[in-house]
Amino acid sequence: MTPALPFETASFPFPVQLVFEESADRLRVTVDVAPATADDLTVEVGSSRLRIAVNDGPDIADCTLTPLPSDLAFGDDRHATYNNGVLTIILETQARRG
Repeated sequence: MTPALPFETASFPFPVQLVFEESADRLRVTVDVAPATADDLTVEVGSSRLRIAVNDGPDIADCTLTPLPSDLAFGDDRHATYNNGVLTIILETQARRG
């Protein structure tokens, strides 16, 4: 398992942990979004970007991450779960095509 990757979330008020599991070809993102509920969350995934938005009362906290090296992209196997205030996103990684 590779340690958490560097990323910029200075304006995002929720703790984020990124772990690239190289042997499993996946990226695991964990965000402590409490007291937000699952209905307050939006997760969008592109080929190399991950966007997390949390409707936090009158404001929306938004964070866009591009955590992968340039030779990797997100694959089709994508899962997100919410449990007790913790959002966990698991994204398959694969070699970038073309």
